[in-house]
Amino acid sequence: MTQVLDGVQRSTFPVKLFITAGIVFLIFFILPFLVGVFQTALISKLLLFGALAISLDLVWGFTGILSFAHGVFFTLGGYAMAYYLKLNLSSTNNNYGVELPDFMVWNGLEQLPWFIAPLKFFPVAVLAMVLVPAVFAYIIGWFIFRSKVSGVYITIITLAISSALTTLFISQQAYTGGTNGITDVAILTLLGIEITDINLYWVILIFTTLVLAGSLWLTRSNLGLILRSINENERRISYLGYDVASFKIFIWTLSAAIAGIAGGLFVPLNRFISPVYLAVAFGTQVVIWVAIGGRGTLFGPLIAALLLGQVQNYAERVTQDWQLIVGILLLVVVLFLPKGLMGLVPRISPDKLLIPSPNPSAGYVQARLLDWFTPLQGSFRTVQEWLTRGNRRH
Repeated sequence: MTQVLDGVQRSTFPVKLFITAGIVFLIFFILPFLVGVFQTALISKLLLFGALAISLDLVWGFTGILSFAHGVFFTLGGYAMAYYLKLNLSSTNNNYGVELPDFMVWNGLEQLPWFIAPLKFFPVAVLAMVLVPAVFAYIIGWFIFRSKVSGVYITIITLAISSALTTLFISQQAYTGGTNGITDVAILTLLGIEITDINLYWVILIFTTLVLAGSLWLTRSNLGLILRSINENERRISYLGYDVASFKIFIWTLSAAIAGIAGGLFVPLNRFISPVYLAVAFGTQVVIWVAIGGRGTLFGPLIAALLLGQVQNYAERVTQDWQLIVGILLLVVVLFLPKGLMGLVPRISPDKLLIPSPNPSAGYVQARLLDWFTPLQGSFRTVQEWLTRGNRRH
């Protein structure tokens, strides 16, 4: 809800943006009927990668936290769903004709570990898909941000986490499947109905759309203003009385939960998950999507994930060194497009859509979308006035 002060002119609803988004969604919705099965599966995967890139953009593009650990959150959510599908694979479809997963039989396990057994139930697996990466991110974030670690040191820590977990998952072959991961899982069924590839595509499309819409709403709220302010000048925001660490932990945990859901949807689509998505290489790939698409744009990382995925698909048919092509694209963007691909598109400032700039004669509109998040509601107006005075002086 917005509060309009006296003398203000109501902000114009972004009709063109809304119509354009609706048309794009409709095109993607009917796309499976226009392309083949392979392209439908590929676009489904790229949409999930786009949602993953958006989750990283929330912490890097808006809050200034460069993380290489989002592949970790993605994989943790994926393993939660993979265990469920593997444990519900019929014994006749297992290599050894037993209900115990084949990789556990290979490694001499005779019964299902207690911490994996609950994942046989779908509600538990869905909760684990969200909570395991979110709780893990919260614990890591609490230690990082409460210790006031910042800058390149956060990046180094996320690299270390990615490397350590990759080694751990590979070494614990009896529980994780080792290097191969969890493969040959069951087809996802709900209420006894098998989820087809096209139905899964629509679920993924709706999920990615909700992630994009929710992220836009979040970043254009009071909370979004605070996150951008933390990115610009963290010390000033802390001087105003805001608990910067709490905001960082919140957005860090939220982005991890989004990444976990993306990983959970990835498994029934590709029928496997492995430690390769834990590795630094995949985490770097997510960073590249955000960098090429444009930090702090949300649309850019999604578009970059879709485009680069298609580039990789066609480049692999020509050469095995497709990474070189992606590297050249990244170099071109860094040198000539510092704002990413979205820098080529004329942008409408979010302030003009939801929070018009203050005007002495007309007043201003104050968005109150997430006032429940912080008890310092009264201080928000002070932040706006302070930022306004700063802009006028410059």
